[in-house]
Amino acid sequence: MADSTRVSEKEIERRETFIRAGHRARHLADPFTWSYPLKGASAMLGISLASVYLQNRWNKKPYYYAIVPRLLLIGAATAAGYAAGALRERHYQTRDAVIEHYMKLHPEDFDHFNDRSGRSFSQVLLPWYPRRTQYTRYD
Repeated sequence: MADSTRVSEKEIERRETFIRAGHRARHLADPFTWSYPLKGASAMLGISLASVYLQNRWNKKPYYYAIVPRLLLIGAATAAGYAAGALRERHYQTRDAVIEHYMKLHPEDFDHFNDRSGRSFSQVLLPWYPRRTQYTRYD
């Protein structure tokens, strides 16, 4: 490939660390930088509060109607969301560890990933031979 299309090792490392989960700086205004347990807890909290509000509006009850049991249910739903996020984070960590271990055991299967400058499309794509129905004779 031409040198103008190649990317430096430093830029590739920056891109890789930017897209991996947990490598970006956390910002309160950007939920994409939150951890999975925080995302799960905040989603369940938002859904629970919205459902309580809509149920009160539908039944024409004041906001403080049955507030103690509802707060307990909201807390339980938020805890369940946090637990689901923690399970998801653990699943992804385990998956990444298994993949990295396999890559260390079988490095010959992953040699083509080391060529970061890329390959031409002729090396990547398989040839395509159209077989149309109107052409019945194959020479």
